[in-house]
Amino acid sequence: MFIKMIFSFTLSMFLILYCSSVHGAINQHTISMSVEQANIVKLIEQALTYEWWSKEKDYQVELGKFYESPTLEVVADDIKQYQETNTDWYSLTFIKNCHIVYNNGNIAIVEASVIETDMITNETQTGRGVFTLHKTSEGWRIREMHYDWYTHHNHLLQEVTSL
Repeated sequence: MFIKMIFSFTLSMFLILYCSSVHGAINQHTISMSVEQANIVKLIEQALTYEWWSKEKDYQVELGKFYESPTLEVVADDIKQYQETNTDWYSLTFIKNCHIVYNNGNIAIVEASVIETDMITNETQTGRGVFTLHKTSEGWRIREMHYDWYTHHNHLLQEVTSL
């Protein structure tokens, strides 16, 4: 009886230690994935809320930290056109509900709600952005981006009631 109890105790301790090491390995994997996902989401947020380019002459270097071809050229051209006109831009862009839809380690697809607010009139424009990212040797970069802007503030209600 005593030997059976010692054997049961030893087996239990072995299983506890084994399971805790497996759990630790799973947690380490989850933590590393969470860091990667956080880096992707942070990149999207920084790229879309990035504003200081309106005053900087060397903005293309900084944009290269967020974008790659062909999107880098499109964004750089848009900024050049903006700088050549005497337009004051009083709107801010915010990201909401940003999440990764797909990630195979080299390519990621991210979807986010985008809100642009005019700081003078407080009018908002909402939409959905879909971003395709590519992992480079320097980190993740946005390769493509597409926006669907909603025409009505209650776009969800409008979509449901139009069925």
